[in-house]
Amino acid sequence: MTDDRPTDPGARKPRVALMGEFSAGKSTLANLLLGQNSSPVQVTATQLPPVWYQLGAPGAQRVGTDGSATPLPAEDWTAVSPEDTRMILARLDADILQACDLIDLPGTSDPNMAPDFWDAFLPKVDLAIWCTPANQAWRQSEAALWEQVPPQLWTKSLLLITRIDKMQGERDRARVVARVRAEAGALFRDVLPISLTGALAGRDNDEVLEATGAAALVRFLCHALEGLEPPAPVQAPRPATPGSATIRTAPPPSAGAGTEPRIVPRRITRRKSPDARPRPEHRQA
Repeated sequence: MTDDRPTDPGARKPRVALMGEFSAGKSTLANLLLGQNSSPVQVTATQLPPVWYQLGAPGAQRVGTDGSATPLPAEDWTAVSPEDTRMILARLDADILQACDLIDLPGTSDPNMAPDFWDAFLPKVDLAIWCTPANQAWRQSEAALWEQVPPQLWTKSLLLITRIDKMQGERDRARVVARVRAEAGALFRDVLPISLTGALAGRDNDEVLEATGAAALVRFLCHALEGLEPPAPVQAPRPATPGSATIRTAPPPSAGAGTEPRIVPRRITRRKSPDARPRPEHRQA
């Protein structure tokens, strides 16, 4: 088994990597985009293996460094050791995975640590979302790590300022965004602020999603995925069902004459558990 085998052998969907230093909000971002309350991977102080999310019947496998694949429990991946694990391959029925694969890469705070896992994954990535917390936004260590990313990703990727709600007032928030855009704007396609926990809590409310920055994030993804090559044949999103949360965005730019437009996600949908029983809300910082 290889780490870049798509769910559909005839498709090669764009791959979006979630990146950033430890505890920057990557797992919470993954939960928001995937429409789930929490991930089986709990944040710890140790490096976790990459988690590759693909569209498919719910299930997960541990892919070892020797290429072996072992099924994992649906709700508990804590026993997975990064030392002998190449990645976790997780399949979910999520709207965004109809348009792209998501790869949650391990976080790091040590610029001197060689990110060996990047060598295996970054050449396969089409777009990255780098998470930086607002109270320590775009530190020197982050800039040093981003310099190791292939430059061809810079003009496609997003710098996402997380925890913007932790800033005391609108003036402080605007100051942080302006500073980060001045320092790192040239290294990314765009810089956007977001309150991930606010978006998770209010994903049934369009006004909240707009205010938290979640709607702007989805619009960015819609437009960014439109411009990626090669086009991926993907299924159209299903109509919203009771209990789902919808982000309605303006349609992305139309494709050129004679080309087939890519279908991209237009909403973030909260998935129900298989037995349809209500589950308690959990949010990761």
